[in-house]
Amino acid sequence: MAYWTGNDFDYAVSVRRHLHEYPELGFDLDRTVVFVRQELDKLGIAWTDRYGRGSVAAWIGPENAKTAMGIRADMDALPVTEKTGLPYASRISGRMHACGHDSHTAVLLTVARILKRMEDRLPCRVKLLFQPSEECEVSGAKAMVDLGAADDVDAVIATHCDNTLEAGRIGVHAGDYMAACDPVTVTFLGKTAHATLPEQGVDAIAMAWEAYGLLKELARREAGEKTVYIFSINCFQGGTAHNVIADQCRMIISFRYYDKDFARRVREKSMALCGHLADRYGGNVEFNWSISTPPVYNDPALAAQFAQSAERVLPGQVVDMPFLKSSEDFSWFLTQKPGLLFRFGTRNEALGCATLIHCNDFRIDETGMRSAIDVFVQFVLDRPAAM
Repeated sequence: MAYWTGNDFDYAVSVRRHLHEYPELGFDLDRTVVFVRQELDKLGIAWTDRYGRGSVAAWIGPENAKTAMGIRADMDALPVTEKTGLPYASRISGRMHACGHDSHTAVLLTVARILKRMEDRLPCRVKLLFQPSEECEVSGAKAMVDLGAADDVDAVIATHCDNTLEAGRIGVHAGDYMAACDPVTVTFLGKTAHATLPEQGVDAIAMAWEAYGLLKELARREAGEKTVYIFSINCFQGGTAHNVIADQCRMIISFRYYDKDFARRVREKSMALCGHLADRYGGNVEFNWSISTPPVYNDPALAAQFAQSAERVLPGQVVDMPFLKSSEDFSWFLTQKPGLLFRFGTRNEALGCATLIHCNDFRIDETGMRSAIDVFVQFVLDRPAAM
């Protein structure tokens, strides 16, 4: 495109490879944050760390612009030992950018580099949002949102690399796109007794075993035929010895959904069901039911505008993505402002870029970053100067 210089893409690749060599986890992104700040300093872009530990935010665009758009990139890696054999593989044992957040950060820094050169001609302000801890139990997006990171923008967008999509393609889906995720722990509490005297105890495993089937049936019944959800009991732990009636049994559930009213009904009825069951046995039950991430809902009007901008720079390369049952904490930004998350293709079987995220041999075709940069920049340029 006309706004590219000869070394913009080389810059994106060098940034991504540097970050790939030094992956960091969660909110502990000291090296990464210093690097991002230094790159923004080189570009003459002022930054702030006011949105919490491990975050960086910055502004580009005319001070008097009447609209503002946020662009978010997550920066953290995974506790995975890399097995790619790449010359720029992770130098830190047990850590790897196995979800491509290094590419997300490289894309956003390159977008900043390009937009800064045309800052006085931008139709809106652009807020760069570099986020920690997307992969961890404590959400970096929520931490930033709670401190006001989305308060002064009209919309916020983000992207994710995708090895199911050929490099050069862009995928976007309007409406429900990624599921909410509620991690749920249900702990039944009973009373110990000798195994030969079960009547003197309260069997926590028996309570949990009965609840296992009843909870799954409850979710299925509430969902009906059309509601898409996952209610997966993936941990079942109880007891300490072969000759002792267990006084504790724990189930850990991954509950994923799009429909918040459906989720509320399942939560309320699950708690009531387990409470009645525990009473019947003479035991107790404890719940830890939290919302890890809300659903990602791509604003339909914004998605349509985005698709038009993407087609302008990548004709014939924009595809509709199927909705996913996986989750993304970018959704916390969408609880405050309309927005969308799109995918940029990084698949290239000839280069060995076909393994999916979170695998220790995950690698991407870096040319896909160019498409992401193109559509980000074009979408900013196409934004209306007033809402």
